Amino acid sequence: MIQHFGWRLGAVLLGLVGLALAQATSDVRLDLKAFRVVSVQEQNRTVERLEPALDAKPGQVIEYQLTALNTLSGPLRQVALIIPIPPTTTYQAQSALPLRLGNALIVPEFSFDGGKSYGRPPLKRKLKAVENGKEVEKEVEVKPEEYTHARWVIPQMEPKQTLTLTLRVVVR
Repeated sequence: MIQHFGWRLGAVLLGLVGLALAQATSDVRLDLKAFRVVSVQEQNRTVERLEPALDAKPGQVIEYQLTALNTLSGPLRQVALIIPIPPTTTYQAQSALPLRLGNALIVPEFSFDGGKSYGRPPLKRKLKAVENGKEVEKEVEVKPEEYTHARWVIPQMEPKQTLTLTLRVVVR
């Protein structure tokens, strides 16, 4: 999947859609797309443009967009929408934005352990270390580059409602 001069996103993207689908019920239709973020000059200013990400090179920024549709004629409650962060990339800090849903603001949560647990930043992990010949347990902050998944828990998705979530990663 990794090539010396480039990175094929097709196979990884298919894998990510599978992972995202595994997190949802069949009542939610998910569509995950990857776009390469390109800076271009327009009228003497730099603007960002999104291009389909068929491949990417180290250092390039990829934006993932997850669109979720409630296919039912009734509401769904406590829907967890998850975007996995590929291991050949690192999460770009603060790129997963909160989702405004009516009066509610759904803030993303993150995982650093493969999606087993989630929390809001700053995430902490416990490490064992030896200090002065004695083993001690320390709590250290997890860097955004170590995140493996982002999740938004939607309290209620209305019938036929569509939501779009985004986050950005940098190719290693």
